[in-house]
Amino acid sequence: MDEASDTTNSTATGLTTNASHVNANTSHDSSFEVITDSTQKDNDNHGNSEDWAMVEEDQSKQYVHEVTEGALQGLSYNSTLQTLSSEGTRDMDRWIIMPSLAQETFSKHTLQVLDLYKNRYIQELHPSVCDLTNLRVLSLKRCEKLQTLPAAIGNLKNLETLDLMDASNVSSLPESLGDLTKLKTLIIGGHQGSGNKVLKALPSTLGNLQNLETLCLDKCKELEALPPTIGNLCNLKVLLMRECKAVKELPISMGNLTNLVEVSLSKCIGLTVIPPCIGNWQRLEDLVLNKCKNITQLPDSLCDLQSLCLLDLRACKKLISLPRQLGNLQSLKMLDLRTCKRLETLPASLGQLTNLQVLDISDCVDMQCIPKSLEKFKNIAIGWDDTRVEP
Repeated sequence: MDEASDTTNSTATGLTTNASHVNANTSHDSSFEVITDSTQKDNDNHGNSEDWAMVEEDQSKQYVHEVTEGALQGLSYNSTLQTLSSEGTRDMDRWIIMPSLAQETFSKHTLQVLDLYKNRYIQELHPSVCDLTNLRVLSLKRCEKLQTLPAAIGNLKNLETLDLMDASNVSSLPESLGDLTKLKTLIIGGHQGSGNKVLKALPSTLGNLQNLETLCLDKCKELEALPPTIGNLCNLKVLLMRECKAVKELPISMGNLTNLVEVSLSKCIGLTVIPPCIGNWQRLEDLVLNKCKNITQLPDSLCDLQSLCLLDLRACKKLISLPRQLGNLQSLKMLDLRTCKRLETLPASLGQLTNLQVLDISDCVDMQCIPKSLEKFKNIAIGWDDTRVEP
């Protein structure tokens, strides 16, 4: 085999491969433009330009398919391939579900990164993906037609990152997910995009992922509950559940997540109660509960969070009161109470918050007064219409 077998570069498809990295970013538009530009020149001297354009377009598509397929077949000879990435490539989509090509390429054990970002035509991955035993990153971000993962996904024993952000139609996750014991980051849903529209439950084996550090469930709008086994994620540091609107309660086992540093439950409108077990989150620095519009009160154990720096309760419109000993939060720097429309008073203990830098109570329309104990903070920024009530 000559040197060209190790390095394939096809300008017609935009697909570049080498021993360490493959970027399969096929552009049909650019290929078609080249052909149609030359076609237009011919049409200056010939009639029936529309007929010629249709013929050339069909030939262009067929040519791109053939060249791309040939380039992808060449990957099967690359024994040192480590990274394969594809962004919005329709031909790559065909290849991923084409058994012969997929098996030839995925039988190689060197691949560490498989990035199929924005491949909107993939409905399923070929089972041979699960043979990539050295894979560390599997990104299926914005694969909007993907419905499920292979049952044997747990064979990817070295996987550290699984990204399903905005793979909006993944309706279930296999039980073998729990076999990914080296997994550190699991992303499902997505905060800025469409999230996940159909996932209602997580497998109980989720609790086996004891090396997991980041769990993102943003915009899993149909997710009804977290499995009790979530409390086994002893190394979890970041839990993001923004806009999980169907979740009505948090399992008590979450009190075991003592390494949490950041928790966001923003717009979890189904939540009415925050469990007392959160007082165990002694390393927690950021707690975001904004727009949890059905929460009426917070547990007293909140005041045990000695590392808490940010407490965001913005637009908790039914919140009636705050824990009396909130002043125990000696690390607190920012307390956001904007638009807590039913909140009438603040606990006097707030005067003990020696590190507090920002207290925002703007649009707290029922607020009657603020404690005099806050007057000693010369640098504190209090967002409040102070013409309504004298403190």
